[in-house]
Parts: sequence; C-alpha cells; structure tokens
Amino acid sequence: MLTCPRLDFGIQVIIAPSFGDIFKNNAMQNGMLPITLPSDICTSLLADAQSGQPLEVDLQKLEIRRPGGAPAVPFEIEEFRRHCLLNGLDDIGLTLQKGKEIDVFEERRSKEWPWLDGVGYAKQVAAVAQGASAKSMDW
Repeated sequence: MLTCPRLDFGIQVIIAPSFGDIFKNNAMQNGMLPITLPSDICTSLLADAQSGQPLEVDLQKLEIRRPGGAPAVPFEIEEFRRHCLLNGLDDIGLTLQKGKEIDVFEERRSKEWPWLDGVGYAKQVAAVAQGASAKSMDW
C-alpha cells in the first residue's frame, strides 16, 4: 500500500521566506501548501509556534490566523494551485475531470486511425464494457 508523506507526518503547510521552484512544485503536487512570507513575519510566526500557540491557515480566505487576537497574516497563491489544493486535485484528478472529452477523442481516434489501437484493442474494450477486467495491451 502506498502512503503519502504529508499524511504520514501531518505536514500540510510550509512557511518560509523563499522556496526553490522544484521544491515548491513538488510540495503542491503532494498536497502541501508552501507559503512565502517576509523573514520578519516568518520569525514572528515561528515564535508563536514554538511557544505552543496554534496557527490556523485558511486557504479559502488566504490568511494565517494567529492567537490572541493578533492581526491575520495575508498570503498569496496562484489561483489554479489554490483550486487544486482546495479540491484535492493532482495531475490525474485534473485529467479525470475531462473523462467525457477523452472518451469522445478515443472513439474518434479508433474510427479514424484504427491501426493505433493495437491488435485486439476493440475486443478488449468490448470485454471491459461487459464487465471483464482490463488486460495489458498487445502492442
């Protein structure tokens, strides 16, 4: 069984003055929110966390709420990334949202270029439609 490190360790948000592009993209791909804030704000939030104060990150409102009535700290994130995180979408989930369009494309492709389907493809599709499990393609 595969597990997600974010779920294993409970890490959902990382706050820092900067992130490398690769790390930032990988974090978001794994469902973690990297928030970039100025160093002085990061230091202040770290002090709150080290003293056991709870911090609440609200992705909907794009703010970090601090304890004791301190003003909320706003942050920015690309709207597309925000949408993906709020809806639990990774690359596969985004692709599956286009399921109907993919089915239409595959049907058209099979009619126009049947040789691309490989030997036995039509039989396999028919069998799966009748409830059989999918077998590997005979390429």
